[in-house]
Amino acid sequence: MTLGLIALGILPSLVWLSIYLKEDDHPEPNRFIIRIFFLGALAAPLAAGVEFLLIGGIKGVGWPAVLVNFLIFFVFIGMVEEYCKYLAVRVGVEKKLVFDEPTDAMIYLIVSGLGFAALENVLALFHFTDRAAADMAGQAFEITALRFLSSTLLHVLASAIVGYYLARSHFFREKLSVLKGIVTAGFLHGGYNVLTLNSGSFQKIEPTLMVVFLLSVMAIFVNFLFYKLKREYFR
Repeated sequence: MTLGLIALGILPSLVWLSIYLKEDDHPEPNRFIIRIFFLGALAAPLAAGVEFLLIGGIKGVGWPAVLVNFLIFFVFIGMVEEYCKYLAVRVGVEKKLVFDEPTDAMIYLIVSGLGFAALENVLALFHFTDRAAADMAGQAFEITALRFLSSTLLHVLASAIVGYYLARSHFFREKLSVLKGIVTAGFLHGGYNVLTLNSGSFQKIEPTLMVVFLLSVMAIFVNFLFYKLKREYFR
């Protein structure tokens, strides 16, 4: 059953991966896709460690709650996670010859984000699934489906945005572009975190609809960025 939960946790990432790889007109070598996927997964505990230290560092400082929550959700979680996913691509493939088209940056960041999400999903299944319950399989499938449509998709879209700005930096030599991408994606990531927290595990309708709206807007934006890069580079 342990292997089953691991496989189920990875499944959402594999499904999204198969969808987004079709966006690449010149498919990347499988060995680099696998490498970045695993580096993205390794980025998850790195991000968690940094988040733990940063959040622990502001406990008891007496700052206003609004400022503390902003730092936690938007900076310490949102931007830190987006940077760690970017770091997997920078270390694993950016300097390689296969990194030769602007859309490669978005594809590889998406792969990194999916690796990151895969580990998160596996840990969530082990944490939230009651393995003593009779309907354990139902619980596991429900969690997987929910994360497929929410947190895994969030990682895909936020990472793709960072990938767009990485392409602007690497191929178009635009200064501070990666920083812009991490800040933009980090704010969107933080907004998602706040909305999902307020939704009470998607039990409250209004914040849940706001999550759907946010992810829909991000999806439209990411598709626009894909085609924008293709037009500008191949014109």
